[in-house]
Amino acid sequence: PPMLTLAIHDAPHRRMHIRTIVQYREFIRDACSRAGIATPMNHPIDLSVFFVNPSSPDLGNAYLALEQALDGATLKSPGIVTDDGLIQKVTMSKYFPQGKKK
Repeated sequence: PPMLTLAIHDAPHRRMHIRTIVQYREFIRDACSRAGIATPMNHPIDLSVFFVNPSSPDLGNAYLALEQALDGATLKSPGIVTDDGLIQKVTMSKYFPQGKKK
């Protein structure tokens, strides 16, 4: 499948207010549009994501917020993918250039 590669600065935690996740989706959709990537995608994809200064040191919580933002079946449509089940493989990492947040 094609690879969607994202570098996300200050990614939200999955427990943040739903308006934050909605805004997160809008930022990702806008970035896809600027890169010429048509959304919502209705085909399998692989995902590579690099979190820079995420709001949580826990990759699971950062990924769950991203999954909510990507999934067209969550929140208001359209999502980035029509269904997050289309994500076949995920590679993710995190980086805290100034050290972990306290």
